[in-house]
Amino acid sequence: MRVVRWNMKEADAALQKNVMDKLQVMAEGVASRARGLVPVGKDVPAGKGKWSRREAGALRKTIRVVRLHGDPKMNVRVYAGNREVYYARFVEYGTRFMRKRPFIRPALDGAKRELL
Repeated sequence: MRVVRWNMKEADAALQKNVMDKLQVMAEGVASRARGLVPVGKDVPAGKGKWSRREAGALRKTIRVVRLHGDPKMNVRVYAGNREVYYARFVEYGTRFMRKRPFIRPALDGAKRELL
């Protein structure tokens, strides 16, 4: 069998786009699981300084999927936290003052079983 007018670059681009779209859908599943697992505290009004103020559910709202366009490794990432909600890593890994309450890693582990 012979394929006429086969353009490898077009086929690679189409395949790459489909794979990246599927990876993004899978990452959305991980993010959704993480939103369900993240601990939600109580509102804490501003105390002595701005660092003590917390809004209930703020960490849950920051969980997002980021697709890095133009990245040679073609990464799709799930992020939690931002400039205002800087404590996502403290919740995930714990500190010497608080125990860890992981939510990203269990979400990924649960999604792996489902997706495989």
